Amino acid sequence: MPVDKPKAGESRDNYLNYCIPIEVSAGKEVDQAAAICNSYYDKDKMSKIKDTTSKVMAKVAYDTKYKGIHLGQILPNGEYEFEDPCWDGYTQYGTKDMDGREVPNCIPDEGEE
Repeated sequence: MPVDKPKAGESRDNYLNYCIPIEVSAGKEVDQAAAICNSYYDKDKMSKIKDTTSKVMAKVAYDTKYKGIHLGQILPNGEYEFEDPCWDGYTQYGTKDMDGREVPNCIPDEGEE
């Protein structure tokens, strides 16, 4: 089930407090749910940037921050798009802290970067 976008002026912590449980109830692991919800929050903030240069820089930072992590989506049949939290060519090696939440640490397979 898709989660609503953050409300205007809503803090990251408030948004994550209700987003993560929704994603977990949809069948995702907590770390994957945290990554997904953080990406929703960051993407929403990016959508409000008007200056082209700032928007491009925000997109580069976003892509770098979530590199290797499958954020995925819920398919029409209700199943989650990905079983593995990492992109092809990446392997999960534990977890890492991202914005105060534990998310998959997806590292490139040898020779893939």
